[in-house]
Amino acid sequence: MSSKVISGIAIALLLLLSGYLWYENGNLKSANTAQVVEMQEMEKVQAELDADYQAALESIDGLRTDSQELNALIDNQKEELKAQKSKINNLIWTKRELGKAREEIANFEGLTATYLSEISELKSQNEMLTAENGKLTKDIVVLNDNLSTEKQLTSELTETRAVLMSEKEDLTEKNASLSDKVEVGSAIKINWMSLEGGEVKDDGSWRRRKIAKRSKTLRTCFKTETNVVVPAGEETFYLRLVGPGGETIAADDMGSGILTNKLTGEEVKYTMSGTLTYNNEDTQACMDWDPSVQVEKGNYNVEIFNKGYQVGSGTFKL
Repeated sequence: MSSKVISGIAIALLLLLSGYLWYENGNLKSANTAQVVEMQEMEKVQAELDADYQAALESIDGLRTDSQELNALIDNQKEELKAQKSKINNLIWTKRELGKAREEIANFEGLTATYLSEISELKSQNEMLTAENGKLTKDIVVLNDNLSTEKQLTSELTETRAVLMSEKEDLTEKNASLSDKVEVGSAIKINWMSLEGGEVKDDGSWRRRKIAKRSKTLRTCFKTETNVVVPAGEETFYLRLVGPGGETIAADDMGSGILTNKLTGEEVKYTMSGTLTYNNEDTQACMDWDPSVQVEKGNYNVEIFNKGYQVGSGTFKL
């Protein structure tokens, strides 16, 4: 191969290399330009955010007063604005979501407006209260001046009032005692009760079981005393069954609940409740409890309540 050919090939390769380098340099310049533009846009958005944030802080701080409640609200809202600014900073510099960052800045401005409105409203209310307190203070001063000129009359009225209050307290205590007695007297007492295990047959009849584990139902029957004080009508009785283990048998989804023993003030868990029609005469009724577990053998304590008072109790062995 001649030297001219070799020289031509070398020159061609150099031209190709030069063209490639020129192309790559152009791409790098374009990428750099795009990064510069993006950085400038990010800094612009950041500047907008900083300006809005600073303006919001100055506006909110400008509404401070001597009110601890108002100042506490301002401090809390400043913390929320700070958290929102941090969120927008993350969108700008970490996620580079400038469109979303601008939306959040718009929301930031709306949030600031809302906070300023809330603070202004609270400030206005505080000013109204301060004005009312001032008026009340003046009224109290006037009242004290009038009272000082009527000191003797006030003293006599105070003595009379003390006597009346004492009499009122005595009367209130007597009325309360009488009311308690009337309420206790209106509770319908139980003069007989029974507890047995068994099951209700398909025809509705009752079959008693002597062995506890064969029982599907616990039936409590009782008979009320005659109470002429109580008006005829519907009466509710609450049954509490305490099993051999000492725990109240209860299930909330089966009608169990809690009542207050009016004699002791203690809360009592009851097993179930039932209503009967009472006509001022001895009345007999039964209440059936269908346990979700096998009936245990042993001693069962039975308590019956009416109007918040225990009106009957007994112990039965299954």
